[in-house]
Amino acid sequence: MAKDQHVSGRRAVQGSHDTSDLNLAQRRAAMADDGHALVLAGAGCGKTKTIDARCNHLISEGVPAHQIYVLAFTRRSAEEIVARVEASLGSRGKGLQASTFHAFCMKMIRHHPSAFGCYRFSVIDREDQVDIFKALLGRTSKTTTVIMPTAAQLVDIYSFGRNTRCTPTTAIENEDAALLPAKKHIIAICRQYRDRKQQRKYLDYDDILEVVGTRLHEDAGVRKSVCSQFKHILVDEFQDTNPLQWHLLTPFLEFANLFCVGDDAQSIYGFRGADFNNVHRFKERVPDSTTLKLNKNYRSTQEILDVSNWLLAQSSIDYDKRLVAARGSGHKPRLLNFAGDWQEANWIAADIAARHRKGRTWSDHMILVRTAYTARAVEACLIERNIPYIFIGGTKLLETAHVKDLLSPLRIIANPADEIAWTRYLRLWPGIGRVKAAAIVERVLGKTTIEDAMEAIGASSPNARATLQQILAADEPPARAVRVAVELLSKTLEAQYKKDWDQRRLDFPLVEKLAQKHTSIMAFIEHYLLDPMNASETRQSSNGDVVFLITVHSAKGAERKVCYVMNVSPGAYPSSRAMGSGDQIEEERRVLYVALTRPQDELIITRKLLPSFGIVNAASEGDQVAVADAYFLKNFPDDLADEEFL
Repeated sequence: MAKDQHVSGRRAVQGSHDTSDLNLAQRRAAMADDGHALVLAGAGCGKTKTIDARCNHLISEGVPAHQIYVLAFTRRSAEEIVARVEASLGSRGKGLQASTFHAFCMKMIRHHPSAFGCYRFSVIDREDQVDIFKALLGRTSKTTTVIMPTAAQLVDIYSFGRNTRCTPTTAIENEDAALLPAKKHIIAICRQYRDRKQQRKYLDYDDILEVVGTRLHEDAGVRKSVCSQFKHILVDEFQDTNPLQWHLLTPFLEFANLFCVGDDAQSIYGFRGADFNNVHRFKERVPDSTTLKLNKNYRSTQEILDVSNWLLAQSSIDYDKRLVAARGSGHKPRLLNFAGDWQEANWIAADIAARHRKGRTWSDHMILVRTAYTARAVEACLIERNIPYIFIGGTKLLETAHVKDLLSPLRIIANPADEIAWTRYLRLWPGIGRVKAAAIVERVLGKTTIEDAMEAIGASSPNARATLQQILAADEPPARAVRVAVELLSKTLEAQYKKDWDQRRLDFPLVEKLAQKHTSIMAFIEHYLLDPMNASETRQSSNGDVVFLITVHSAKGAERKVCYVMNVSPGAYPSSRAMGSGDQIEEERRVLYVALTRPQDELIITRKLLPSFGIVNAASEGDQVAVADAYFLKNFPDDLADEEFL
């Protein structure tokens, strides 16, 4: 208590920002003395408020804003943190920087291209990676008799190995142990992929982190130049960092104080390589650090939190966490049992419609699903009842085929060695198939300038050449280039996407609007590739009063008054795919924990059961027993929820 009184007194003397809206634990974290710190913040416990307050405190104590950097999980979170601090501190807050890990590293690469060896490199997304691996896989598959992974599996193996810094064997086993006989072929293809990227000046998502992290470790001059710019590095959602990101952070320990905020119980991205042990081993890795805890929840009522507290208490992992509701008591959760998918989906849609008729807004409601596929039944029921909704968790805007087509000429202008963009652009034009496009690409990639490359198209497609020339003439600012590309390519794209063209073309004005924020084509494309926007969300966001249909993996930070957690059934929590793996099962528990901690006022859990074993989706009686034993709600206490059979 004495230390807290001292901190509070120092705040009063310094005349720093107001912390009266913080509780004692939040204030201790925000105003902690210099040094490395880990803040374990439970769901709804004011994590973001604490980060904002920490930035305010540091700046009020005299730390220049530009010497503070916040690493957030999404671009939107980063922008909101900066906006709130600037609103609180005015001109003193100007200069605070925040971004995702990838955007932070990309900024370093663009500012110091020679130091990182990436001059005029362009970023490629997952689909681009798959295309490269397809080409490389086609050659290998003809010369081997072992079962080879698909191109998509190769991307996952390659990425998992780099993010977790594990051996090829471990990366392959993580994908599918049946692929181990092809190990030497997989390693060879991955090396070819690495060489192809270097030739074409590509950076995939993992390169962006690895290039910077490796350089900071290996070059003392670059390390000092980059790391000494900052006195404080704040990391949001620390539980979602992976070994590669920790590798990137460690060079900063010598120059800056790390302030890492996270919740180990919300670590749900293990399939991407995230390691919640970055939280559990923080004290071991940073011995001189301080650990602080936030357990008072401001989102939910205690009855809702009792369910999530019970779920964590069943784990073999000691999370040492029990959330307490600042709001007190409220509605008791409901546990509803259905015979099948359509009954479950139809009931949810009907319940939302009934609530709306009684005066509730559509936006009071959120439906949480595991995957986009499992959302189909409830989407159909929402549409049937004319209930407006946004689905969050599907295809990202700049990853949609029509937008990638539109931006392909802009990518060519930014990086004339971009083989993928050339191929995509050329194949838009009549008479140019895969073989002809490959022949043209071979000619254009041998040229040193974009003008020479366009000439190399020759008579193969005068329209393709002329269109590219006109877009090149309007390449800056990017918004103008997008507008010209839309004007010139709309008829061509309409022919490609006849079936749903009227829906797809609505995305183009948004792409132009997004481009207005940037001064170069490469910066614009990179910005939204590194933190992509959801396509359906951007199409429908003009109407704010909508039901939120969202995948659990997209729901962190989201909250609504009434939440329906769908299909909390045996075989789904944990997923039958996770059976046999303790680590995967515990991650499945954390996925459910995230879902259960989204509601503010009402939690409605729905599931499907069979009378015989109380389970579904199991192939045999033995499988049914195994699934039933692992089921998270197997011993769910009767007093935690009102159960109904519908």
